[in-house]
Amino acid sequence: MANNRPDSGPFPAPWASGERGAITAKTGVVIASSVRLVREGLVASLRDRDDIVIDAVNLDPDGIARIAAIAPDVVLVDVGHTDPTVVTPLLKIACSEAKLVAFALAEIDDDVFACAAAGFSGYVPRESGADELYRCLMDVAGGRMNCAPHITAAMFSRLSHLLQKLPARMALPALTARESEILALAEEGISNKEIARQLRISSATVKNHIHNILLKLHVGRRGEAVARLRACRTDARIGMR
Repeated sequence: MANNRPDSGPFPAPWASGERGAITAKTGVVIASSVRLVREGLVASLRDRDDIVIDAVNLDPDGIARIAAIAPDVVLVDVGHTDPTVVTPLLKIACSEAKLVAFALAEIDDDVFACAAAGFSGYVPRESGADELYRCLMDVAGGRMNCAPHITAAMFSRLSHLLQKLPARMALPALTARESEILALAEEGISNKEIARQLRISSATVKNHIHNILLKLHVGRRGEAVARLRACRTDARIGMR
């Protein structure tokens, strides 16, 4: 049976008992806070939930190392007592697959956006209760996020502004007829040797044409040139609608 006491040693397995295929996997959650009372209080509020396994660590080198060993699904970070821009890179290095949730966050646009920019997948406002905390953790674990309407509106407004400022994709520069022919064959996944056979030219000539194509498209690889071709073709189709 899982041990949900904070700072209680190695993280319990995400299965309670029995064969793995016969039961439901649980969500592993680590509470990371530099304040012991915060860790103990959060564990106490979540310990009766049957579908999560809880552990708690201090935000010090030993705690970060323990998170790396635990490899949880979600890390709940107490940002009320730490700088998220400092601790996030450490957590990402320790456990890159874990999703980070900011706890005790002021529900202010700039604070929420700062956490998002730092790499957090969700947040728990300061005034949240145990049920809201639990729902947030499960939502983030499932790839979802709930936030206040004014945060949603602010996110949408900022996203709209950023998208409008994105530069238009560069048009495909002029290629010679032979270069266009070779790039089209490359798009089909045909090797340089086979292109040379089909066009009845030498492999060295094909390589020279590929080299010139890469220079004109400002890319370093054949696959990137093909991607540019497809992107420009897509843009042209959208423009015709």
